[in-house]
Amino acid sequence: MKRWIWGAALALALAPAFAQDTFPGKPVTLVVATPPGGVTDKVMRVVAKSLQEKWNNTPVLVDNRPGAAGNIASQHVAKAAPDGYTLLVSAGPFAINPALFRTLPFDTQKDFTPIGLVASFPSVLLVHESFPAKTYAEFVAVARGAEPLSVASPGNGTAQHLALELMRSASRLNINHIPYKGGAPAMNDLLAGHVKVMMTNMGDAMPQLGSGRIRPLALTGRSRSASQPNVPTFSELGVMDFEASGWIGLHAPAATSPAIIAKVNRDLAAALADPAVRQTLASIDASVRTTSVPEFRQFMDTQFAKWKEAVDLSGAKVD
Repeated sequence: MKRWIWGAALALALAPAFAQDTFPGKPVTLVVATPPGGVTDKVMRVVAKSLQEKWNNTPVLVDNRPGAAGNIASQHVAKAAPDGYTLLVSAGPFAINPALFRTLPFDTQKDFTPIGLVASFPSVLLVHESFPAKTYAEFVAVARGAEPLSVASPGNGTAQHLALELMRSASRLNINHIPYKGGAPAMNDLLAGHVKVMMTNMGDAMPQLGSGRIRPLALTGRSRSASQPNVPTFSELGVMDFEASGWIGLHAPAATSPAIIAKVNRDLAAALADPAVRQTLASIDASVRTTSVPEFRQFMDTQFAKWKEAVDLSGAKVD
């Protein structure tokens, strides 16, 4: 009897290490809340390829589930088995939505376990080449007109949406927010001139900034972009002292084994340390961010509080 008890105790003690050593034993799915082609999708496809190589070519799949400001993807992962094989690619809306929506079909802070940060990127205010403003001051003069000015964003609940709301409040603008289902479709309409103004992330803007078809007027973030050093920040312009930049992270369903969380965190950091990965992300103006699990948990606590304050300040709500 004692031998059986000792055997059971040893098995329990070794279970986390065994789970860590054997994970992953089948394909891992990264659920992205935006359509293909946007910056989050681009970043995670690069990361997925690197993780797959580190996991002995075990497939790492990117599953795009856009819609409802990221809530469709979050709900899918919240209901997934807590075994590490279905992970949520979290981003700004994940931290914003609890304050923006009256109700959610999951508990953002209880139904998920943080794994780690991946990258961050500034947002940028863009105008179509036919738009009359060439500076933010000229933009304000147009946006204070009698007719509401339509301004696109990658969607409700995004960092770009909240940046627009803060900009509207700070500069007393008459604008009409047009939420899209991702940055890529919004950019297509901006390039076509269907919408003349857009707030998006630099990753979506970068491929088009040299075309002459769009103009950047101002950036969120504390400092200027290395790729666009002539574009001022909103902080420099005295518009808002608030860093409404975007970020990308990884979350797992609640109750996922701490050993698996720790392994994915370490392997994610190793993938992000790859010079080829860092160079590719830099080409779309996404800065690599690596954290320990406790650091990412603390980051998320800060994000929830920060965006609640921003939502309250802006008055933005989504039914």
